[in-house]
Amino acid sequence: MKKIGLLDISVAVLAALSCLLMVINIPVWALFIGWAWYFALGATPDLIKKGILPMLVGSVLAIGAFVLINMFALFMPALAATMLSVLITVFLLMLTLKIPALNISLISFNAYSCMFVGYGAGAYLAISGMPPLLNAAIWITGANFLGLIFGWLSIKCSSIGQKVKIPEKELM
Repeated sequence: MKKIGLLDISVAVLAALSCLLMVINIPVWALFIGWAWYFALGATPDLIKKGILPMLVGSVLAIGAFVLINMFALFMPALAATMLSVLITVFLLMLTLKIPALNISLISFNAYSCMFVGYGAGAYLAISGMPPLLNAAIWITGANFLGLIFGWLSIKCSSIGQKVKIPEKELM
């Protein structure tokens, strides 16, 4: 078994602190998913930038699924409308994975799933006067993005107080 390290402590402390965001109804579960992406995909700072587009595409396609469900439900049973909508939007998601800037499938699929489930369950702060799908996207996808930031922060915080080693080449 490996020793407990600064990263272990950093992640635990930040996870506890992230719960404070529940006070303002940020869906912390979606933040944790974004955080997991950061570690699963290599925990490098550039992942934040690389992850934004796939995250937005997954979220927007899930929104599209709900729009299609509402349209198709006008002339077919709800389950059939849901199945057809998911078929169309997930096929589109698969096509986006062929584009180099969007081909992070873990993020795209998870963002789609978070939005699909989070909106369907009403797991976001409903703001009066704001369209529910836009409202859900801001809170849920925003929390996914915060998860990427928390991943980066957990790495940064784990190196606080450590001595920085400067290669000898740079000292000359």
